[in-house]
Amino acid sequence: MESEVQRIIDQIFRGTRENAESILIDANNHASMEKEKQKELAYQKSKGEVFSILKSGEEEAESFRRTLIADAKRIMTWKLLSEKERLVTSVLDEVKTRLRVFSNSENYTPFLQKLIIDSGICLNGGALDVLLSEQDTNLLLNLDMLTKTIIEKTGKWTELTISNEKLESSGGFVIRRHDGKIVINNTFSVILKRRERDLRFKIAKILFH
Repeated sequence: MESEVQRIIDQIFRGTRENAESILIDANNHASMEKEKQKELAYQKSKGEVFSILKSGEEEAESFRRTLIADAKRIMTWKLLSEKERLVTSVLDEVKTRLRVFSNSENYTPFLQKLIIDSGICLNGGALDVLLSEQDTNLLLNLDMLTKTIIEKTGKWTELTISNEKLESSGGFVIRRHDGKIVINNTFSVILKRRERDLRFKIAKILFH
């Protein structure tokens, strides 16, 4: 009886062990499959994350590239405008230099006299003071002819006087009523300043069109 009981017990143990082993094998197989599945899922997820990272990186790189291009365009535009401004300014400086040279030429006195006549007409004659630079006070201006011409053009009594007040100017003059109420500044520097905007536009048009 005991041997039969032992046999049954042994069978139970053996069956239990075999069942346990089978369960363990199944569990291991399932675990392996699950592990592979999780690995595959992790791989796919990582691929997605990598793709997302790469895509994000590409987008950031493209955005950075566009920013660089925009910055480069702004810099080039600024440099181009700066160079244009430099060229226009250099032409204006050349104009100033040539005007200084012109003020020492034989054509300067006739030019100055004509400009004084035009200014005297604008002031409608009267008692007028003409202010010159120290250098230009040595010019042989024909005040009688200038006065006569202004009278003929305006029909008004006129008297031109060279003022003792001297200008710091490289050329041109200032003419004013004797009472100082109306003044016309036709020095070269002021003429250029009045016309600078228009001159810059014309110079730029000639240089860049």
